[in-house]
Amino acid sequence: MKKRKLLTLCCALLGGFHTHAQTGYDPAPEQAPEERLNRLRIGAVVAPGLAWMKPSAEKDGNQTQRSAGNKLSFMYGLMFDYEFAGNYAISTGLQINSTGGIIETSNPSAAELWASKTHMNYSLQYIELPVAIKLKTDRINNFRIFGQAGLTIGFNIGKKATYEIVQKNSTLGDSIYKTDVKEKLTGGIGVVAPVMFQMNLGTGIQYAVSQNVDAYIGVFFNNGFAPNATDPTKNNKLPKFTDGNTRMNSFSLRLGFYF
Repeated sequence: MKKRKLLTLCCALLGGFHTHAQTGYDPAPEQAPEERLNRLRIGAVVAPGLAWMKPSAEKDGNQTQRSAGNKLSFMYGLMFDYEFAGNYAISTGLQINSTGGIIETSNPSAAELWASKTHMNYSLQYIELPVAIKLKTDRINNFRIFGQAGLTIGFNIGKKATYEIVQKNSTLGDSIYKTDVKEKLTGGIGVVAPVMFQMNLGTGIQYAVSQNVDAYIGVFFNNGFAPNATDPTKNNKLPKFTDGNTRMNSFSLRLGFYF
């Protein structure tokens, strides 16, 4: 009888070991984050970067226009991820983005009293609502690699610029309009588009610091595609000129935490 009970116990232990070996190591909740579906994760993020404005065409009639340099940008805000499947989430947020760019134009054949040369250094600020589909790998030593793609809608809340503009005047000689101090653009809502749309693409890593906290780092590219970011012909204060359907673009490094 004792031998039979001992044999039964040994078989049970061997069976349990075999099952555990097949399924792999199952860490305790305090050793690894619990993966749950249909949950909302909230995070905080900051993102330093480089921004630039680029005309969609280099030439418009006799006028040429070009991007004349990058500007430092800075974004901060909140992130919201709704994890609706194991490796998939809808990612959104609410963020403030300080950005801008430099545009130069040249038109030797400009009409009388129009601008023959311009140098516009824009400093713009937006409140943004991004929406994206986020794909994540399974956890590997508490790391998850992610990639995401989506759209960002931005509402302009600040528009300033420094500029130097040469106005053609054959009678009195060319006039120069210039300011080295950031000046608020008040020449109508059309000077800077009140709403901007961008395509956002990003990839990065999330690292489980604890059961419920992930550190977050990513590299993102934002490509503005509509509408024309600026329309200087609507500015009643400055000489008339165009800038070739300017788009807003940026690269940024995002750093943050999910809770």
